[in-house]
Amino acid sequence: MAKTTPLWNGILLVAGGALGAGMFALPMVSAGAWMWWSTIGLFLVWGMTFVSAKLFVMVNLALIADTRNNLDHRSSFDSLVLQTLGRWWSRLNNVSIVFIMMILMYAYTSAGASIADYSLTSLGVGIDDSYRRWLSIGFATLIAITVAFGTSFVSRVLLVFLVMMAIAFIVSALGIIPSVELNHLTISINAPQYLLEALPVYMTAFACAGLIPSLVRHYHAQPEKVNKSLFWGSVLVLLVYVLWLILTFGSIGRDGFTAVFAGGSNLGELVTALVNNGVDNSLEVRLNLFSHCAIITSFLSVGLGLFHFIQDKFSLGDTLSQRLFAATCCFGPPAIASFVLPYGFIHAIGFAGMFVAFSFFFLPGMMALALKQKGVIIISNRIPLLVILFGLVILGLKSALLFSWLPT
Repeated sequence: MAKTTPLWNGILLVAGGALGAGMFALPMVSAGAWMWWSTIGLFLVWGMTFVSAKLFVMVNLALIADTRNNLDHRSSFDSLVLQTLGRWWSRLNNVSIVFIMMILMYAYTSAGASIADYSLTSLGVGIDDSYRRWLSIGFATLIAITVAFGTSFVSRVLLVFLVMMAIAFIVSALGIIPSVELNHLTISINAPQYLLEALPVYMTAFACAGLIPSLVRHYHAQPEKVNKSLFWGSVLVLLVYVLWLILTFGSIGRDGFTAVFAGGSNLGELVTALVNNGVDNSLEVRLNLFSHCAIITSFLSVGLGLFHFIQDKFSLGDTLSQRLFAATCCFGPPAIASFVLPYGFIHAIGFAGMFVAFSFFFLPGMMALALKQKGVIIISNRIPLLVILFGLVILGLKSALLFSWLPT
């Protein structure tokens, strides 16, 4: 008999992996295209992300259902790609997956230390830069211990922080709304070219395919719950992202982002700009609480996905020593990177989109086509080819940005 696990667990894992620190990057990368073009871009990326995720779910479930593969519901991305496309693609994907999750966790570790430093400074407790670097180590250690306790425990912790984040977001929104000016949103901006630089970041902000093996494990390969978790979790993310752009754009205004960019496009500058345009003196406290909760939820969700990946890759069990080893491999490198390079949040978020396009779009499409040729699944070629094409487009856009070939 299949284990009964509530649907909200999966929705929280999906939403928690996206609704986090990446939200603070969205206004910065969307300021060029502004409201209408950015909204179109968000809907486009959300739709393609969900199609790709469903495709990967189909591949995942088909592989573990075939008894010849020696796979079960605990198998991770590494085993799935190896079984479908072979060792070369598996190794290439391993590098990509580890890079995606490590760079995101580095970004969240850096952001966590940054927002903690900002909070302490706002309270009049200034700290030296060397001490700020140690905040990264402490932050990563606490998250690692939490993830080591397992998926069910993480989902409960996520529930607490998501509720706190939701409350902080609502009360922050209520504080920002009076400063929102509709003319800031309705201003005629015909600048679709700037959407090109935002799309890779949007892809990273919606990326949830890395959690699919964890969802399959969590729901013991129940496809209905896995797909519903992906859909409702991603819809929640989409609605919050659009609302967040309305609040930030409507309050700060297009010209106001000049100061944000001049300060380095860090979290502190965005929060400062919102506070300066707010009408509630307690807005800063609420935004700080929201920032902390957002970073923690993202870190927990992404860390859980990488934790399971490492367990599968090294064939680790669930003993205490094996879980601690997996947690060390998972959280050690990003914590050290954040200690050495403490200011890299925005650049890391955008750069990860390049690898998301490969592992979460290109590869699921390739896997689906390979399984169709073997007669394992029945699907039209159009869907996998569309997913592959979209991944290649995003990969091309990010490559063009690296060479400064696109307007920014």
